[in-house]
Amino acid sequence: MRILLVVLVAACTAHDVRVHYPLASPADAGGTLVLLLTQPADDVTVAINGVLVAANAHTQRLVIDRVPVGTAEVILAANGEDKQFKAWIGTDHATTVPLGVPDASMGFIKTLAGTLITIVVYSLLHP
Repeated sequence: MRILLVVLVAACTAHDVRVHYPLASPADAGGTLVLLLTQPADDVTVAINGVLVAANAHTQRLVIDRVPVGTAEVILAANGEDKQFKAWIGTDHATTVPLGVPDASMGFIKTLAGTLITIVVYSLLHP
């Protein structure tokens, strides 16, 4: 029973994701881009210069190797919101970009609860 509980907890936690830029040849050194999210996020999808490098990951830290040196256009989508920015990628050190991401929302349930609370409060205040 304990082993099952440990496996379930380990499966639910965010893990670091390490990927390689797909268009670079192994001979190209390229640079490294580290996207450091403020909290674990679901469905993290990243594209660099229009090339998809990660899709639907559950992570807080994403490391992308062999990114072409120079200015890279990065698009990140996480927890239902997206961010677009440009970052300089060099070969001498990893470029780290800290990013704030919104809380994972409950969507429909949260909206429904808010609506019901509003109706109840309104009916209590206006008899």
